[in-house]
Amino acid sequence: MKKKLLIALLAMAPIGLFAQNETTTITSQNQEKALKQYGFWDNWFIQGQIGGQYTFSENHKPASFGDNLSPTAAVSVGKFFSPQVGGRLQLGGWTSSNYKIDYTYDIKYLNANVDALFSLTNIFLPYKEDRVFNLIGIMGLGYVHGFENSDENWHATNSISPRIGLQGDFRLNEAWSLNLEANANLLRDDFNGVSGGENYDGTLNVLAGVTYRFKTRGFETVDVADPTLIKTLNDKINEQRGQIDELKACCEKKQVVAEPVANNVPEAKEDLNTVVVFRIGKSVIDTNQEINIYNAAQFLKENPEAKVVISSYADKKTGTAAFNQKLSEKRSNAVVKALKEQYGISDDRFTVVNNGDKQQPYPDNNDWNRVTILLSK
Repeated sequence: MKKKLLIALLAMAPIGLFAQNETTTITSQNQEKALKQYGFWDNWFIQGQIGGQYTFSENHKPASFGDNLSPTAAVSVGKFFSPQVGGRLQLGGWTSSNYKIDYTYDIKYLNANVDALFSLTNIFLPYKEDRVFNLIGIMGLGYVHGFENSDENWHATNSISPRIGLQGDFRLNEAWSLNLEANANLLRDDFNGVSGGENYDGTLNVLAGVTYRFKTRGFETVDVADPTLIKTLNDKINEQRGQIDELKACCEKKQVVAEPVANNVPEAKEDLNTVVVFRIGKSVIDTNQEINIYNAAQFLKENPEAKVVISSYADKKTGTAAFNQKLSEKRSNAVVKALKEQYGISDDRFTVVNNGDKQQPYPDNNDWNRVTILLSK
């Protein structure tokens, strides 16, 4: 039985690697989503816990509850590889109280554990970073050293200890949370210095503590880039620009003014027409959209007299009119900020129009309206 349990726990070891390498694409509201890529130093945390331990051994049954109750404490450092799966290293210990005929004695011990963490909340519910309560499953393997007790003439012991448990995490803010944990540990029969009567010793720990999450913390989902969508948007803009050019040409024919012929005619510059596509309800420029900001900045640098109209929209089927108006303003601000701070384009070259959901440039496709359109003028 014990060997089977150890084998099962060891089989869990590759889970952390699997969690990092597995496909993270999900589907939400018919829009393909993927987890933003995170590095090795992201989503780390540290925990401190203190509580009580109940020891199960040869003589725990005739003893009172308090006879086998003792303090325990632990400190852990860990990391979540994905919203569902993480791991931690834990160092803990204190004393284990044991009953012998008509008195109790203590075994001091120290344990080091490697635990796999499974966010059951995120496994069975959609991921939500600011969720107040998360339930976390624990499966781990530890090394436990029981110190010698010269008063009882017990020798020191060392054992491998599998464990299983649950932890409730109560979020206070993005960095801090409270935790309440219960875990059960299987130990060698002679952990308490006595062999016989039972096949194993064991402990049940109940601990409370705090968790601090280091930056960068949490996970973010982003829209999977759709080249077909971007091409279609650009084609639509080009079509609209062509219609505008036809109208301008028609009007200009009515007011033809003879111009002197110049020997050196400057090369006509190309017009700017590009889009920045946003995720639903968001105003953050995703990595796959930064090339469009770069292209706009290059156009403005190569054409120092050119100016650009930045028109932002929000889709009408999501959010209220007031929310969407504010959202379109944030999207415009994000584009302007990127052009100014990353590429040094001055304020006087922008005209900003925030349309909210009052206008829908793409009435036949609601998702396309989460967009900022940049046109030269």
